[in-house]
Amino acid sequence: MSSPSIGAEAHEESDSPQSKESVWRTAWQNNKGAILILLAEISGSSMDAMARFLQQGENKFHPFQVIFARMGITFILSSVYMWWTQVPDFPFGARGVRGWLILRASFGFFGLYCLYYSVHYLPLAEATVFRFLVPIVTAWACSVFLGQVFTRKELIAGLVALVGVIIIAHPPWIFGEVNDEIHPNRKSEVDEVTPTQRFVAIVVSVLGVLGASGAYTTIRVIGDRAHALMSVNYFALLATASSAIALLVIPGIGFQNPQGAREWILLIAMGVFGFVLQFLLTAGLQLDKSSKATSMLYTQILFALAFDWAIWGVLPGGWSLFGGAIVICSTLWSTLQKPHAPMEKKREPDEESALLGAQTEGSEEVGRRASMSA
Repeated sequence: MSSPSIGAEAHEESDSPQSKESVWRTAWQNNKGAILILLAEISGSSMDAMARFLQQGENKFHPFQVIFARMGITFILSSVYMWWTQVPDFPFGARGVRGWLILRASFGFFGLYCLYYSVHYLPLAEATVFRFLVPIVTAWACSVFLGQVFTRKELIAGLVALVGVIIIAHPPWIFGEVNDEIHPNRKSEVDEVTPTQRFVAIVVSVLGVLGASGAYTTIRVIGDRAHALMSVNYFALLATASSAIALLVIPGIGFQNPQGAREWILLIAMGVFGFVLQFLLTAGLQLDKSSKATSMLYTQILFALAFDWAIWGVLPGGWSLFGGAIVICSTLWSTLQKPHAPMEKKREPDEESALLGAQTEGSEEVGRRASMSA
């Protein structure tokens, strides 16, 4: 007679608020790193959507002004954080790596400009896909310039991804004239893009991949000789200064005053989201270095698709979606093949180390050799 009562009590305990809270707490503890990376990707995609919105709005902000706003605020927040937490060698970094930090920043600025140029002419999701080429191109560059191993699987993944890029571009001399853009729910007017503008934007995106890969290759050289945010700070400072000079010197462009509170908020929010992106990625990768956490980086394409649909009412067409799926699957497969070897020295993880996987063992020695030969 007592067993039903005991069973009922056990059932009540399992449905109690304390029990549900412990389940959520356990889920949070087991997936904290992956969740932080997911939030980082939401921040990054939001930042890219703001950049595209500002470039296509009434004022049509130039990419240099968008970069100036984003990286200037990121530089300030990053500097304050490193000063507050007493990061070693702040603000200039160790003397032996300053040249490499400047080179990393230069490559990064070139890659960022290419990204913001391309999002003016391509849907956000389509421009985002090209970023997934960076790990494979970086692996190849490190094999050429640093003597690191470039496996057959990475070569196969790179060739397959290249096929995906060609499908995304679907040049008319191969595919014929194709209207490959879907407007199922257009909510705002978007500048009409000619086939030539679209093709040039794709070429610029590929050049941006080379810039980003150059930045990540120098990150390999730097290794654990500089804090992750030190690299970000150099990047932000050089991008801010270079974009300001370009706006002042190049004829036909210049600083535009934001019109209304919305544009002010978007420009400031871009810089804040840029810092939040880096901070959450660093925290997430400290907590979880598994392939599960690294794979969360690929969720950014889903958020980009959502922003394209919600803001512009535009989605990539069939060829673009098919090519994008090939790129994502091939690079994700390549990433999951990488062995996660333990590092001899602890290094602050960041976006670059996530993209490059765990192949950082011995990077400090590679950096010393490169410094000696430079």
